[in-house]
Amino acid sequence: MKKTVKYSLITLGVVIVIVTLMAVFDVCPPRGPWPTPPWCSANNFERKIYNREVSASKINQVKSVNMYDTWGRNYNMGMIETTQANIESSFERVKELGASEVFVHDFHRAVYEGDADFTSLNYKFVDETFWNDFRDQSMSKDDISKLTTAAHARGLKLGIKHNLSFVDIGKYITQGISGNIENSVASDFEAFNQTHSKEWVEDYFSKWQARLVEKAKMYQEGGVDIMSVSPIFMTPHFAGNEALANSLYKQLIAEVKKVFKGQIYTEVDLYGLIDGNNRDEDWNKFDYYKDADIQEVRAYNLPSKFQTKENATKAEKDLAIRGFVKELNTKAGKKGIELTIFFAPSSYENAIILGPVEVLDVKNERIKKLKQDLDEQAESFQSLFDSIANTPNIVRINAGNFAWDDAFDPQVSPRISITASFRNKPAEEVVRAWYLK
Repeated sequence: MKKTVKYSLITLGVVIVIVTLMAVFDVCPPRGPWPTPPWCSANNFERKIYNREVSASKINQVKSVNMYDTWGRNYNMGMIETTQANIESSFERVKELGASEVFVHDFHRAVYEGDADFTSLNYKFVDETFWNDFRDQSMSKDDISKLTTAAHARGLKLGIKHNLSFVDIGKYITQGISGNIENSVASDFEAFNQTHSKEWVEDYFSKWQARLVEKAKMYQEGGVDIMSVSPIFMTPHFAGNEALANSLYKQLIAEVKKVFKGQIYTEVDLYGLIDGNNRDEDWNKFDYYKDADIQEVRAYNLPSKFQTKENATKAEKDLAIRGFVKELNTKAGKKGIELTIFFAPSSYENAIILGPVEVLDVKNERIKKLKQDLDEQAESFQSLFDSIANTPNIVRINAGNFAWDDAFDPQVSPRISITASFRNKPAEEVVRAWYLK
């Protein structure tokens, strides 16, 4: 028995020494049924080349790429991948596309005290951690240094966006096993934005401004070129308090500018721009975004007024996208802003109409039935690029989203083949053709 324990300890020690040496010298084992070391994740997936013929012409817009909004370990749910390990390889790929900017995402979470609900002021913003949801985490100073160094070495500007959650999103991972993430996220977002009192709005901006000012100092020190002041994922709505929120947003931008000398990015709500309102929120009362350097609308699919029937032809979808872009250009001109379009269509049948899906929602029957269609995504990008000639109020295209490695299902669990990532899909070749023209 003692000999068995002794030999087991010796074997374990040898394994530890070998793994340590492999990590130090960046040595990767061959593919196999064993776990892939995290430093090898970028090298363990196959790059796909489709040799797609693309008709492209020169465009005048700034060309950006938006990395997939995840940061840390386990974004493919295999417990081995790390975004940090793939910075260099991913940014090299972004450079190959012909982009001049790359955007990444930092993470933040509101933590409530006791049994407080969404109306409570008893919360604080904290760093997101891997141990909360086993996926995303906030960026450290070291992360920022690695990101800016890698971007600048390739002639890329680095931009930072913010994902903000007012719930412990770790529960969604559990629900992906036994429940319905899609419905739960929608329910939480609806409850969160049900009502925000004047006191809540003032308290929120006080906390968010303090958080962003501290982040801005870190970004400035790290050499970041662009930073957002707009939270995404659980974006607060300010219906009934638009004038107050507008004033506080202006104050927030002014305070961030005192410590961050790069460009300030802000979002303009897509429906707020084209319809004048986001549900009950009157966007005609907002103009704070004009104080920023970059104003962006996010489009994952066509807004309802431009949507076609689900069995629409390629030509009908193309016409709808052209009409959408024309509307954005017109509305931006009326607002007196130079607009950035973030465009991230998914790659399944009718995705340009139906929008993005949560592929970790493995029990969701609707998502199970979706059919992969890589051409749908490529054709949507082609229509976008074809339509931006003679659009003087659209000054930047931000192509999203770009995965952190070449992973593809069934090699990994998530159905990357139907997501909004355009890496390793025909759409990547479409983006490259237009960006390099």
